[in-house]
Amino acid sequence: MTDKLIRMATQIADFFRSQPDLVPEQAVAGHINDFWTYRMRMDLLDQLRAGAAADPIVQASAPFIRLPHEATEGVKPTDPLSHQE
Repeated sequence: MTDKLIRMATQIADFFRSQPDLVPEQAVAGHINDFWTYRMRMDLLDQLRAGAAADPIVQASAPFIRLPHEATEGVKPTDPLSHQE
């Protein structure tokens, strides 16, 4: 599953890399915050902390990835790391 999460995050990074009006690492984190489960987020963060090879945008997105138990999770409508309306 680990390789799959890194690969999925890299695909997201590839998409947001082509969006000039967005900060890619924040956009990647926003997508992950909106659509990935707690377990997926934790597994990805654990792998990044352990030094897994990952796209530089994916690595830079780690500080912006929120976990469900954090007070900032799901903050709306002013949360810049959420794509949800």
